[in-house]
Order: sequence, then C-alpha cells, then structure tokens
Amino acid sequence: MNQTLKFIGTALVLGTVFSAAAQTSGTWLGRLGLTNITPQVTSGNMTAPSFTNTQTDVGGDTQLSGGITYMYTDNISVDVPLALPFKHKLFGAGALEGIGQIGAVKALPFTVFAQYRFNQSDSVFRPYLGLGLTYAYFFDATGSGTLTSLTNPGGSATTLSVQSKFALSPQVGFTYVLNERWMLDGSYSKTYLKTRTSLSTGQTIDARLNPNTIGLGLGMKF
Repeated sequence: MNQTLKFIGTALVLGTVFSAAAQTSGTWLGRLGLTNITPQVTSGNMTAPSFTNTQTDVGGDTQLSGGITYMYTDNISVDVPLALPFKHKLFGAGALEGIGQIGAVKALPFTVFAQYRFNQSDSVFRPYLGLGLTYAYFFDATGSGTLTSLTNPGGSATTLSVQSKFALSPQVGFTYVLNERWMLDGSYSKTYLKTRTSLSTGQTIDARLNPNTIGLGLGMKF
C-alpha cells in the first residue's frame, strides 16, 4: 500500500507539464491504485432461536484496484472498476455488542458505470458523475468459534452464507491530468445494498450494508 501511494505521489511531483491528455471519443483509459470499501450497516434482528436484538456489523477493507474506461463520446464514458477480493470481518452488534468477531466473508463487487464528464475533452481537470449497476458477489464466508458457542454450543461449527445481490451505485469523481499520458483519478460511490446472511443452524439476519467506496488511482491514456 505504501509503495502504491509513493508511486502516485512521485507522479504528482513529476507532472509539471500540463499538456492535457485529451479524453476524446474512442479513447481508452486504464488505472491502478487503491480502493477502500466501508459498509454503513443497518442491521435487522436475527431470527429465532437467538437472543433478543441480536444484530451484526461489518468492517471495511482496502485492496489494490484498477479499472478500464472507454470514452463513448467526448463527455460520456463507460467505466469498469477492477480489484482484488475485499475481506470483511463480521462483528456482533445489538445484544452481541462487544463479543468481537463472529465471522468473515470475501466480497467481489462487479460494477459497470455510465459516466458524464464535465469540461472540455482536453481540460486538465474533469469532474464526472456516474451511475452504476453493481453485482455484489460474496464468497468464502466463515463463522468464528464465538458464533458457534452462541448458536450451537457443544455441536459442530456454525457455517455462514451471504446472499449475493444486484444494487445501484451512484458515483462522483474526477480526473486530473499530470502530463500528456498520465492522470490522477479519484472517485466516491455509494452502493444501496441489502442482503441476507444464513446460518447452518437455521437462523437468518437481514442487513442494509450500503457501503461507501473511495478509490484513488494513477491513470494512463492508451
């Protein structure tokens, strides 16, 4: 992570010649950087048998990421973010507040954004707005020993599965040209996602995850 940030910082220092990399119709852009996903969880209650007000919370994660953008016109683009799988820890909340980690799950969000880019195609600074369709794919969910002791004491380990779902993702971002080929790309998006976690012991719990996603990358025009 530190090496990637140093790389981006070096590009900023070297980018003193602002010969704008034109983002015109037919142009392809690629980028490499970091993305952080932080869920903003609103949890429902776990179904019986469970303690009253048994809820869940989900931690954030940062991963190496990138993306590919195609300029359909001088102002309209299609963007596909790419990233390594995100690893999210699951925690107890509500009646289980303070018990620590109860599980973990990996997530790989597949998103396609339609974007509108402001200013002229050869402008140094181009803010943009986007709207994306995300398929949030969850896999490799695991339960902790703490979860097993709560839901199946003395029995086999409690396993988890998290429902994968489609959701909308509005976005705001910018590109800032460093020289005739390189640029800095930053974006923020929010995905309106509700999903269900099922336990092998029969209980389920619904939660709105609504994650905030922040990405920063060094981009190149092809």
